[in-house]
Amino acid sequence: MERDEEIAKLTNWVTGAARGPRSAGAQGTGAPDAPAESGPLAVIGGPVASGKTALLHHVQERTAEWGVRLLSAATSAAEQDIPFGLVEELLRDIPDAPSLLPLHAPLGGGFVPAPTLMAVHARLAGLAARSPVLIAVDDVQYADPQSLHCLLYALGRGRPTGQGLSLVVTRGPDAGAKPPAVLEELLRQVAGPRLRLGPLSARGVEALLAQRHPEASRTRSTATVVVAGTAATLHKATGGNPLLVHSLLDDQASRHRSEGSFSAGEQFLQNTLICVHRTGADGLRVAQGIALLGDAGSLPLLAQLVTTGERTVEDVVAALREAGILQGTRFRHDAVRSAVLESLADDAVARLRRRAAQLLYEAGAAPTAVAAHLLGHGPHSLDEEWVPGLLSDAARTALASQRVGFAVGCLRLAEECSRDERERLQLRANMAKFIWQVKPSAWAHELQPLSAALHRGILPVTESLRLVGDLLWNGWIGDGDAAIRCALKGVQDRPDAALADELRGVRLVLATTYPALLGRMDSALGPGWDHAQPLADPSDDGVMTAMGLLQGVLGATPGPRDRAAADEALSRRAEQILAGTRLTEESHVTVRACLLALMYADRLGAAALWTDRHLEEAAERGAPGWTVVMQAMRAHMALRRGELTHARRLAEQALEELPPHGWGVGIGMPLSALVEARTAMGDHEAAAALVDHPVPEQMLQTRYGLHYIYARGRHQLATGRHHAALTDFMACGKLMREWDMDRAGLAPWRVGVAEASLALGNREQAERFAREQLAEETGPRVRGLALRVLAGARPLSERPALLERAVTLLQDEGDSHELARALTELGAVYDRLGDAAQGKTCARRAWRIAEANVCREPGQGTPAEAAAPSAPPRAVATAPEPVPLRSAPATAAALTDAERRVASLAAHGYTNREIGAKLFITVSTVEQHLTRVYRKINITRRQDLPVSWDIDVAHTA
Repeated sequence: MERDEEIAKLTNWVTGAARGPRSAGAQGTGAPDAPAESGPLAVIGGPVASGKTALLHHVQERTAEWGVRLLSAATSAAEQDIPFGLVEELLRDIPDAPSLLPLHAPLGGGFVPAPTLMAVHARLAGLAARSPVLIAVDDVQYADPQSLHCLLYALGRGRPTGQGLSLVVTRGPDAGAKPPAVLEELLRQVAGPRLRLGPLSARGVEALLAQRHPEASRTRSTATVVVAGTAATLHKATGGNPLLVHSLLDDQASRHRSEGSFSAGEQFLQNTLICVHRTGADGLRVAQGIALLGDAGSLPLLAQLVTTGERTVEDVVAALREAGILQGTRFRHDAVRSAVLESLADDAVARLRRRAAQLLYEAGAAPTAVAAHLLGHGPHSLDEEWVPGLLSDAARTALASQRVGFAVGCLRLAEECSRDERERLQLRANMAKFIWQVKPSAWAHELQPLSAALHRGILPVTESLRLVGDLLWNGWIGDGDAAIRCALKGVQDRPDAALADELRGVRLVLATTYPALLGRMDSALGPGWDHAQPLADPSDDGVMTAMGLLQGVLGATPGPRDRAAADEALSRRAEQILAGTRLTEESHVTVRACLLALMYADRLGAAALWTDRHLEEAAERGAPGWTVVMQAMRAHMALRRGELTHARRLAEQALEELPPHGWGVGIGMPLSALVEARTAMGDHEAAAALVDHPVPEQMLQTRYGLHYIYARGRHQLATGRHHAALTDFMACGKLMREWDMDRAGLAPWRVGVAEASLALGNREQAERFAREQLAEETGPRVRGLALRVLAGARPLSERPALLERAVTLLQDEGDSHELARALTELGAVYDRLGDAAQGKTCARRAWRIAEANVCREPGQGTPAEAAAPSAPPRAVATAPEPVPLRSAPATAAALTDAERRVASLAAHGYTNREIGAKLFITVSTVEQHLTRVYRKINITRRQDLPVSWDIDVAHTA
């Protein structure tokens, strides 16, 4: 392909020789002004595998029809030092020719005695006297010097006499090698055509494809377009190297891949390595250096790495680029780079990586570039003093770009290479912070050396404090207590503002998650300790502020009215922080604290929306540790909104992606959500298996334990173990009051006590706890739960009013599961009061809600199990057809901007009160907007509001 011009030139040149000595001589072959094409020597040059040999063979195949006698030979680098090896191969088919010639290598190496030169010339001249002779030599750069002397002498003697003796050679790259002087003299003194073959163009590749697939070229259809597109892809993948093009096509055919899909197969990689070898004696070594460094951008560095001259490296890089193996300074295919690296022995790779790291360090390269080679080398023999410090710098740089896995690798290697024990502990402490993000299942193992150092008293005080939360998460309560005592002693011995800030941070962690230890810490700090003292470094208060918000939501306030105002302010501040915070290693605790604050304040719409956004961010960053924790939180949010299937799926995913030992005491969060979801869905066997699963004993001393105890109580209540349920709910309430966490948003234990008491026939106690819950600072959803239970404790005539109020509250809050329960009980009450029509209406509403809840899982079109055993009958479990996600109705354009904002927030789960606060309008105005929206887009309920309108609800107002 694309060789017609070169073929024509060679054909004319050979046929000119075939016309005989006189014809050739008449043109003045040796005359100075004769064109080069008329001389006796033709040279075919070009990159590796560009088709030089194929062109030579084309000429050789036609010599018989031109009446030319052919003498051919192919040389190789291995035979270059064999004297007269080329001459012997050329004359091998002439009877007795070699034995009659004095082919003996003199002591002078390249020197050839005159008798030998004349004998070879005589033999060739004798052959040329009978018919024109064409000598064809492939890869002349590898010919032995003695043979070249003989050819130069024969061609030189033949020019004046007009003998029919011609020579055609191919010459490829031989980077790094100095060609014999006789070869340069031969090419310089003897005239003739000089042809240079280049790689195929995209059109040339297309013609090659058409030749391989003639059926496609005969059709003027879509196939022609496909061939053109495939050709462009092949050209980009190979640089137009004909050998590599054929190799990719052959690999594709052997794998039965579709057109246009090309991957580096065995034949392609094998031929690519052959091309690398054929660039010259140093070709493979230079290519290995390029593969190791990643590119050939710095030739001096590459030359130092492979201990080769810079000029040689430059020649090899140029040859590899011309051969289509390199594109610019990098390999076109990662698979080729890997194959080149695999050609190195393991110990050679290690040596080269260490040398590359040393050279890059001395050249002042970026720490991450040096670290990449140190990581490939491993810790063995890395005894340079600069290594740990450089790896630490590389880790900091990697963390800034969220390359956490790389940073962890750097810190781990730095720890292994460090000779200083304190430095190793500091590195291990830094690494432990990031292990959770990338490999949470291994976190506990990584913390054990730090725990041991803590007990030995060699861990710095600051690191001891920063370790407290990690130790407590893994259930190592004693170690966490020891770390706090160590830090307190350090503060007493050496007062320090920054250390005091760390202590305040630890106290917030204890107050919000591990309250069983809080009393001990406060007792040790003494009454003079000011918990609210300003931070020493206010710019670093993100975590402290978020933890303070969480403590504020969980803690007690003077009264319900103050509680509502405090929750509103705290929730608004939490959303402001979330709006300005991206998920990073430094901010993930801040994000989690803000999300929990929103959830416990019963701002479920906002909490769910922000959690979903940060789950997407965690997935993008490849952070399974962050993902599983937020999945567990999101499961609880879904549970409180009646999305039972969604809650179950999220909790199961969290438990599947992180084994129990990796969860530590935090397992209470996903496990409690799954127990509650399974119980509410009526899957009591699965819930019982979860409850029977052993959990860390220390978990019951944490906030996670409160979730678990409450969920276990729900399961006991649903399966008829009412006394056990009552015990669990009372225990949960006792701990919540002792720990100053008595918030229904955490666990509405009073509602549980009231339900269990009602099931045991103790109406008086049921009413007392239900009313106590209503008197507390509770949100509308929990008030709806309490009203439903209170109705069961009151006389039949009073129940409709209480249940109607419960239905209204639960409907406004969007808890479809509890709404269905309340409607079911309301329908039963109306039936007992003799109002069958009203009873049927309520029952139908409950059925519709339960049925819709089956298909309501976000992002899912397939139905799942029905809702609770106390919801409408289990016939709902028969799944309806999948419900497609709604798109915005065409009439949405009729809405005003204000109506669209209200409708979008409502569709994303915000309550009327939350929407009013977010948009600074009254609840009445929200209701009026929604009424008009329902009418304009022809829907009747909140659940039918589309979520696809183009409004960013997270940043509305």
